[in-house]
Amino acid sequence: MVACKVTGKRMRVWGFLLLGLWAAVARAGMPDYQAFPAAGERLLLWMASERGRTAPELDAAERLAAQGVEVWSLDSVSAYFLPQLPSSMDAVPVPDLADWLRAAHASGKRVAVVAVARAAVPLLRAAATLDAAGRQRLCVMLLYPNLYTVAEPLAEPAYLDLGDLGGLQVRVLQPRRSAATPWLAGLLDHLTQQGATASGTILENLREGWWARETPTDFELAESRRMEGLLLRELDTWGCK
Repeated sequence: MVACKVTGKRMRVWGFLLLGLWAAVARAGMPDYQAFPAAGERLLLWMASERGRTAPELDAAERLAAQGVEVWSLDSVSAYFLPQLPSSMDAVPVPDLADWLRAAHASGKRVAVVAVARAAVPLLRAAATLDAAGRQRLCVMLLYPNLYTVAEPLAEPAYLDLGDLGGLQVRVLQPRRSAATPWLAGLLDHLTQQGATASGTILENLREGWWARETPTDFELAESRRMEGLLLRELDTWGCK
């Protein structure tokens, strides 16, 4: 009788382990993201920067969903247990992100992506692994993207090889009060050389990461409370479909 009880207990433990393993396998190839469902025709994939996801970003995602725009919010450093460093973005598995993009396409909605700072690197490399048709169906907005191998003051930076971006539409949103703003033209040229159709716009009176600043200006504080409006406005003005 005792042996039967022990055996049954072991079977239950193995059952839980197998169930956990099955769940992990089911999620393999997909990053762990937070979804904000909505019934509208748009889906926005939001990749936080290497500094992690912030409360204003989550608030904006909730407000977007309330307006009918579904949001999939990805905090890569949390999903992959990485330190909050720009170099950590090089460790984000590109195949996982490519599967994430394909899953977004499979939703049947119009897909746009926004990536912040160094998160632009794994995103663009994932897009490069898609076929041309898959890239053409994406609208990519990059908030002050860090695509540099080396960046020194007063010197033209060197850029990373991102792969074939042919057919991809890219819009760079560059805060005016950023040290990288003088490099915007060169960055757009680099994206074009990689095959993308690239354009940029300047965000006046803002600094990089204005929504997470310890000492924001009154204007930055106000803009951090309406991030969703900025993104929707840029998407509509840009005209990417």
